[in-house]
Amino acid sequence: MSTEFVPEELRRAVEHDLRPVRPLPPAWQRTLVVAAVMAVGFAVSLAAFKLTLRPDMDQLPMWLSWGCSVLQLLVGVMLVSMALRESIPGSGVPAGAVKVAVVTAVLMQIVVGIATWMYSPGMPWGEGAIAKSVGCVTQDSTMALPTLFVTLWLVFRALPVRAPVAGLLGGAGAAVTADAITHLLCPMSDLRHVLVWHTGAMLGFMLIGWVAGVLWERRQIRRF
Repeated sequence: MSTEFVPEELRRAVEHDLRPVRPLPPAWQRTLVVAAVMAVGFAVSLAAFKLTLRPDMDQLPMWLSWGCSVLQLLVGVMLVSMALRESIPGSGVPAGAVKVAVVTAVLMQIVVGIATWMYSPGMPWGEGAIAKSVGCVTQDSTMALPTLFVTLWLVFRALPVRAPVAGLLGGAGAAVTADAITHLLCPMSDLRHVLVWHTGAMLGFMLIGWVAGVLWERRQIRRF
């Protein structure tokens, strides 16, 4: 449309609303920011809780201890990267890939837990098991929440078309990276502990991310 047909009042309103926009860094650069937050969060958690490696590390094969933890970290970073891609219109992840990535993260945590239990029973369930389980969730939260908050902040600073999906991916990424560290620290292999508390924490972080995306999306709709 030629500008000569644009009403002068509308033209002035548009010109008055123009603001300089800082280019959005590519997803890989923003992923590095989140990875740095992960590293700091892990270091602070280890220092705050005075954590040490699980006492049965010598009973676990290398692929199941350090190997699976490295794999979980890589999957977590991939999920965060996918969440940050979702914040850029036109660069979103296909719905099928989102489902595969999220299901893979959850199944990986479950399979690693079951395999660890098969190699080493760890500490007995017994007395104080609930308190130990709550302690694990607290440690998971200390490591995962900063990663999730920074991921969501970077997502919402852009323009996610599917904010709940981006939040879900961010929650899954934060949870699986936290579990990668917890796997090397938690002395309990009992499946009641692993499947209820650790898997439950992972699902909880995914729910937090999804709800945050829903609330952000509704807020944007009300604004416009």
